[in-house]
Amino acid sequence: MTGAGMKYGALSAKVHALYGKRLRTEEFARLAGMKSEAEILDALRQHPGWSKALSQCVPGGWKYVGRIEVEQALREELRLEYLSLAHYVPREDRPLMEFRVRIAERTAILNALRRLKVGKYAKGMPPAPRIVLQGKVDYKALRECTSYDQLLSAAKGSIYYPVLLHLRPEPGGPLPDYTTAESLLRTAYFAHMFRIARERYSGTTQKVLLQAMGGQVDLLNIIHILRLKTYFPDTSQEEYLTILFPFHHRLKPELTRQLCAAPDARAVFELLRESPYQDCFEGVEAMDAEEYYRRALYTFNKHQVLAAPPSIYTAMAYLDLKELEMMVLVNVIESVKYGVPYHAALAELVGS
Repeated sequence: MTGAGMKYGALSAKVHALYGKRLRTEEFARLAGMKSEAEILDALRQHPGWSKALSQCVPGGWKYVGRIEVEQALREELRLEYLSLAHYVPREDRPLMEFRVRIAERTAILNALRRLKVGKYAKGMPPAPRIVLQGKVDYKALRECTSYDQLLSAAKGSIYYPVLLHLRPEPGGPLPDYTTAESLLRTAYFAHMFRIARERYSGTTQKVLLQAMGGQVDLLNIIHILRLKTYFPDTSQEEYLTILFPFHHRLKPELTRQLCAAPDARAVFELLRESPYQDCFEGVEAMDAEEYYRRALYTFNKHQVLAAPPSIYTAMAYLDLKELEMMVLVNVIESVKYGVPYHAALAELVGS
């Protein structure tokens, strides 16, 4: 057994055991054919991949189930699995494994900002994931804050504090633009993760980490550009700089500038044909680009879980796969409750 196999063998075995409990394509289809969202959630109570959290719910006790209630119930399963994997993570890998904690902190901060901007709790706002292991923000203070300064104080000590301090409005001034704040906070997250990968890792593990995060950033930037070209064609090149992530993996700065300067989405696709992502967006419409992004990440992460040598990214990849499974479940429930289209193709991919 290799050094990595010895170091991450138990973690990899735990991941494989959890991944083996995932919902399959035919199970998604069966759930999508049920009569009510309560019936779906009661069925999930019996499924080994989702029973831990949902078993705490009384059978037949779902008198009302909205999107927020669904995500709260399903995210509890993600929280429990995160904590179960954390027991197998070597001490030196914990800063990287806390990526879910950093994401939870960012979500809680953005929830608080949105609530301040609308003056009351924003209906339909997703709940902050209940992952508070070694968190750097005061979740209770974020839920209860009534001013930006209180929000700022609640986030002190987190990786997001410098960004929030930079966005702090003048006395009596308007709150920061939500979209700008979200972009800058995600930039702070990626900067933090890239720094850990470069400073603490080397060799194959570092290569996988940079490939995973770099590919994610590249694809997100391409999607941002396509959206702006399609829905906001008058966006100036200067405005792109406030939206795109300032990182480059295979999408180099010069090509990024050319994509931003392209007159429309069709021209962006033409440029992509000569890029490292030439096969990624072939035959893809701008409105479908985000689905491709999910598919690309799913394929990469599934390979890391099932075929790549074990590493700390094995656990990170699994948690991303689990979250995508949760997204399919949310779609299944919304298709039954609200009649929205059931994404059978994505369910087939995730359940394969």
